[in-house]
Amino acid sequence: MPIEFDVHITEKLLKRVALRQLLKGWPFILTALGLIGAGLVFDSRSKQWSAFSIVGMTAAGFMMLVFLACHIRQRRTIAYWQRMLGDAPVHYRLTEDTLHTQSNLGVSEMKWGVFRELVEYKDCLLLGIARGSHLTLPRADAPADALDFIRRKFQELKLPVKCA
Repeated sequence: MPIEFDVHITEKLLKRVALRQLLKGWPFILTALGLIGAGLVFDSRSKQWSAFSIVGMTAAGFMMLVFLACHIRQRRTIAYWQRMLGDAPVHYRLTEDTLHTQSNLGVSEMKWGVFRELVEYKDCLLLGIARGSHLTLPRADAPADALDFIRRKFQELKLPVKCA
């Protein structure tokens, strides 16, 4: 028997999720910046910039620009999508074979096998499809049996279920 429910996806939630996704690589970024900082401290003693420091500062600056550009682009995309959706709900229909969504923007039906991972946050679930693509399901509007059903489907398919 299918499980059907409506959710309201807010711009605020989508922006929060986008920022979380963007900052997933923070340990790598922090390590890189620490190494560059150590090089700068070492170079400040010798009063001469090494190639390592110059390349490191350039890379850090470039990385910051890329992250900023990605963040701005994502926020604009979310705002555009939210304007098109308006206050209309997104209707979910879960069956043993598929996850079906419908809104005033269109209809989508995916087999459970297309998903790659499930990431659980306190405010939403992210159903990962491909690298960087996912469906955002707010917990506030989803019934408990739907959340349990989704977890079970991911476990049946031996897909990763992560709690963040």
